[in-house]
Amino acid sequence: MQPIAASEVSRRFMQTRPLMPPSRRALYEKRPLVINTIFEKPETSEYDWELDWPAILYAPVGEMGHRPIGLLIIGCRRDHWYTEEDVAYTHTLGYSLAPLVTALRGPLSKLNVSEGEVAQLLSYGLSTQEIARAIRTDDRHARSLVDNVTKKLRSVSADDLMFPIVQMKRRAFRL
Repeated sequence: MQPIAASEVSRRFMQTRPLMPPSRRALYEKRPLVINTIFEKPETSEYDWELDWPAILYAPVGEMGHRPIGLLIIGCRRDHWYTEEDVAYTHTLGYSLAPLVTALRGPLSKLNVSEGEVAQLLSYGLSTQEIARAIRTDDRHARSLVDNVTKKLRSVSADDLMFPIVQMKRRAFRL
């Protein structure tokens, strides 16, 4: 699973992770899945991060009737019971997010981990100096990352894709 957005700007949250059985089930069945635990585990581990949350809601992201293109995961660190309205709203949100996820998957797949973090910080409106402080690097390296991100995410207009019109010289045929 490759996250495209997280609640916090941290490399730890944006790392690629294997899909756990509950998330696989939600994708396979193409419907939301809710898991609530009876007790909280005080110790957590990196591998089963999904199972460390007492309440978690999975909703497939994609067009209705088609294979999901992503998975929306909402978790609560406290004991919480999701209502039927919460589940229905999240399911609808998964359908609504499909065009956005489709549009983001292409450009964001070109970014490495540090560039993805910079892209998220840029989306918050941070300046280059603020980004340098947030990722704990110097201004020059941050500027380089910002330039790489803006270059990779630059939109391409229809005019950029057109072939240039070259005027051909007319040759006169004499008989």
